[in-house]
Amino acid sequence: MTDVIETKRLKLRRYKASDAADITRLIGDWDVVKWLTAVPYPYTLSDAKEFIGDPMSKETFGLILDGRFAGGIGLHTVSDGDHLELGYWLGKPYWGQGLMTEAAQAVVADHFAQSDDNLTSGYLVGNQPSQNVLSKLGFVNTELLARYCRSQAKELPLQRMQMTKDRWRHHHE
Repeated sequence: MTDVIETKRLKLRRYKASDAADITRLIGDWDVVKWLTAVPYPYTLSDAKEFIGDPMSKETFGLILDGRFAGGIGLHTVSDGDHLELGYWLGKPYWGQGLMTEAAQAVVADHFAQSDDNLTSGYLVGNQPSQNVLSKLGFVNTELLARYCRSQAKELPLQRMQMTKDRWRHHHE
């Protein structure tokens, strides 16, 4: 994966230790964290520092808009080890501006420029903005399953979606 990706409005770069306070403030908002399956609530500064230091975070990017930290996006190997999953989040002050669609398009394009491996992603049912991002990119539904959501401490329905390299090419020609 590339170290820095630039889009029309965003710079996507690896997380830095100095991002911890911004991550804590933005992801710690209930309206953000309730849609994330792996993130605890409340989210603390030590959680952010631990995440930044985790080897998994090396496959993720911080979203920088006009020099300000706005959210995160990345690809990670799912626990079953047989596929890559696109995950993302955006701080509430940055919602409704098309930033996540822009960032996700850049990350998926970068992935398929370097790999033929399919991608999966998904959204908790009811998270219409996330569904919209994935649909705009061309992801298609594959299965509805239950996924444990740490912030809500319960299993919730998650719509899994998939993107193939061929579908990506046809959708973005």
